[in-house]
Amino acid sequence: MEKYSADRAPRHQLHISQPEKGYRFSLDPLILAAHIRAKGNETVMDLGCGCGIISLILAQRYPNLKITGIEIQEELYDFARKNILANGFEKNIHVLHGDIRTLPWGRMDAKADIIVSNPPYKKLGTGRINPDPQKAMARHEISLGIDALVECSSRMIRDQGLLCVSFPFDRLSDLTLALTRHQFYPEFIRHVHTKPGAKAIRVIVRAVKKRQQAMFPVPTPFYLYPGK
Repeated sequence: MEKYSADRAPRHQLHISQPEKGYRFSLDPLILAAHIRAKGNETVMDLGCGCGIISLILAQRYPNLKITGIEIQEELYDFARKNILANGFEKNIHVLHGDIRTLPWGRMDAKADIIVSNPPYKKLGTGRINPDPQKAMARHEISLGIDALVECSSRMIRDQGLLCVSFPFDRLSDLTLALTRHQFYPEFIRHVHTKPGAKAIRVIVRAVKKRQQAMFPVPTPFYLYPGK
């Protein structure tokens, strides 16, 4: 395994090992995890779980969740397994190494109640692709585009199940089209800004499969630095 650093997730008593120079989690998964609401006994899938940060936060908050993390990059999958064991959540979280587009989901005993994902957010052909392969795959749609993510989620989730996604604000139309195409209907959309008065940079979306909702309350914006 490559060199790694041992870190703590802000505001969480979690010990996190992650690549020293490769892909490292940012604020995005922390913000997304904070917006997931569970009853406490659901089946959850974390698609593209990376080092396992979202799965770990949810297992800490809801001890009765049954969580499956899926990660295509072997190095990050290894970090996720290590972090699950280090934090004592091996009974709560199971992690798989593979591509969600080809894993045999038809053999599953039950579909997910909740799917969460902080997917690659840059289209191929836009922006500079990072020379580090971990960062490149995590940030650009090299192995997974937003439509493929939503299509796979549609097959893995039960009707009335909840898909929770963090995505760039300026690609909200791409996300909305993908959700509509695969019969997901937003019940919650929150804009994320760096500070008051600044343009939104991210959007948090919770969408329900096969349950149309004509109107929903628009939550207040989320500010990373509210006092600036």
